Amino acid sequence: MGADGYADRMASPARDIHSVSELFQAALEADEDAAWDAVAALHWRGSREVLDRAVALIGSDDPAERARAADILGQIGLPERTFPEDCFSAVLPLLDDDDRQVVFSAIFALQHIDRARAASYIIPFADHPWERIRYAAAFALGAVDQLAATAALLLLMEDRCADVRNWATFGLGQQSEDDSPEIREALATRLSDDDADVRYEAIIGLGRRRDRRALGFLKTMLHDDPEDIFAREAAARLLGFAESGDLATETLLGALQRLQRWGGARG
Repeated sequence: MGADGYADRMASPARDIHSVSELFQAALEADEDAAWDAVAALHWRGSREVLDRAVALIGSDDPAERARAADILGQIGLPERTFPEDCFSAVLPLLDDDDRQVVFSAIFALQHIDRARAASYIIPFADHPWERIRYAAAFALGAVDQLAATAALLLLMEDRCADVRNWATFGLGQQSEDDSPEIREALATRLSDDDADVRYEAIIGLGRRRDRRALGFLKTMLHDDPEDIFAREAAARLLGFAESGDLATETLLGALQRLQRWGGARG
């Protein structure tokens, strides 16, 4: 079945009617959008047949097929994962693959399967020469409560690639509750980043840690977008409130103004 045939019969991933063989063919041969639709359907199918076929693909001579095997194995079984141990064990050797796209896919797959367990294997890629792999490492290490993962994210926050810095800053700033002078200084350094998204994540991260260097920035952000839920939460945290849900933005802005006027700028 060609890509057009698959697209004509495409359904939502959870209700896809194609056979596993058809889905694998589409995942390997179709255009990129249809391929990812097929991969999503295989995730939802989550059967032993899907597992066995994906594991067999790891032995392919074609790096694109090995990478696709990792894409499939990373999320087999939705909404409840099936065969996580088999998937993790099958994907792990792909981190040593000669093809960098295979490594990229393997990092994403491993963090989907078990982010905390995968961290020690992914951390060494924080200084990989290819920025896409460093990006994958930054994505994978967020929300991992390990000192080595935090150290890797601090390194990645200084990366020359803005996407890498953005995900590393988000990983420490929002996904992690870790707090230390080193983390705060790293976030404060990113307040002057060339990239607007990185600056945003740095502001949110500092606000969540009640660091007053975020105060003026949060005032501006809430003035420009009163519905920004991340800015609202960061402002509430900075002000010592448990959450922002019941507080009007005007209340948060007024409290920030009073804190800035009477409490100084630093946390």
